Amino acid sequence: MDEQSLRREAKRRVEARNGFYWYLVVCVVVWGMLTFIWWMNGGGYFWPGWAMFGMGIALVFVAAAAFLPGAGQVTEDRIEREYEKLRKRTEAE
Repeated sequence: MDEQSLRREAKRRVEARNGFYWYLVVCVVVWGMLTFIWWMNGGGYFWPGWAMFGMGIALVFVAAAAFLPGAGQVTEDRIEREYEKLRKRTEAE
C-alpha cells in the first residue's frame, strides 16, 4: 500500500470513529429526553426502551463499521466482484 492509500484509509477510519462518537452522543441525549418524558408522565410501562432498543441495534452496527478491522472497507476485490455482477446482468438484458 502506498502512502496516499494509507492516508485515505486513515482518514476513513477517523471519520468512521467520529461518526460513532457523534451517534453515541445523539443516543444518550435522545434516551435521556425520552426517559425524562416517561418519568414526568408518572412512569409505568417503560416505553422508551423500544427506542433505546432500536437505536442500540443501529449503534452496534455503527460501532462495528468504525472499530472492526476491514469492516466497510472498499477493496479492489469487492469492486471487481460487483462490476462482474453488473456486467453479467446487463449482458442478460
